[in-house]
Amino acid sequence: MTHTLQLISSLCLFAVSVWAQPPAKRTLNGQFLDDSIEIGRPFRYAVTYRHVPTAEVLFPDTAVHFLPFRVKEISVFPTQTTGQGPLAVSRDSAVYTLVSFETDSAQLLQVPIRLVNANDCTSLMTQIDTVFLRSKLTLPRSGTAPTQSLTLASETQLARLQQQFNYPVLVEALLVAGALLTLINLLFGRSIRHQWQIYQLYQQHKRFLQEYNRLSQLLSADTASDMANQAIVIWKTYLESLEKQPYASLTTPEIAERTGDERVADALREADRMIYGGTFSAQSQDALQVLLKVAVQAYHRQRNILQAPAEPPVPVVMSDEANPSTRS
Repeated sequence: MTHTLQLISSLCLFAVSVWAQPPAKRTLNGQFLDDSIEIGRPFRYAVTYRHVPTAEVLFPDTAVHFLPFRVKEISVFPTQTTGQGPLAVSRDSAVYTLVSFETDSAQLLQVPIRLVNANDCTSLMTQIDTVFLRSKLTLPRSGTAPTQSLTLASETQLARLQQQFNYPVLVEALLVAGALLTLINLLFGRSIRHQWQIYQLYQQHKRFLQEYNRLSQLLSADTASDMANQAIVIWKTYLESLEKQPYASLTTPEIAERTGDERVADALREADRMIYGGTFSAQSQDALQVLLKVAVQAYHRQRNILQAPAEPPVPVVMSDEANPSTRS
């Protein structure tokens, strides 16, 4: 009985001594958490390292050490330390979410970690772990005829695409054009408007000279009444557009009073004699030329007003100039 109790006591002491031994100080493990994967579908890989609490550990670089896999996400867990004193063990772990686009049926992975020492770094490698590619292609059953070759068929016919209008570019172009036109209007708008008005005034004067001179050249004893009437109508209409005065409804004395020149009254009386009396004399052409001078002077006066709007209008002054039909 005494020997039996001593044997049992010895076995208990041995068991306690074995149980009380500290675990391994350094244990590195890397493994896939999924047995099989699919192309383009995420799967997980875990790295765990048990070490003494005083060690500094650097986990693998995701840009280099996981090739040909791509790291999509990392879950890092806080360091956990168990035990005290020389029996203390720390545990660092991380789970990597990976994606594979390889077509190999079995794919291997082994990653390093580094221990930071006083002088250098020591690299430790995980064990090699394997994950298998799960394919969705169905294989023919044994004993059945082989399937046709899975050669890709090429398509050489070009497909015509419907053209689409690029509305965003159009909107941007309109905005840029609007901003540019607004800037030009602010900087040069007044000058451009004055130049345009001067150009229109010149074109109107040019048309008046052409028509008036044509009627003057056709003036003769046979056509005096008709040609003089048309010339006076054109002359009055042109002066109305220049000076904004109702020349068509004014009588000859009223027109002479507005122009301030008696020769205009004499020319209009001569024109009345041609229109209503059908008379033609040596003074008939001179009368039309006097009226032409008045129209040319009115044109230059209006042009000076447009070029210098702030200046007061120049009073009407008749002068014996050369034939103005050649002036523009």
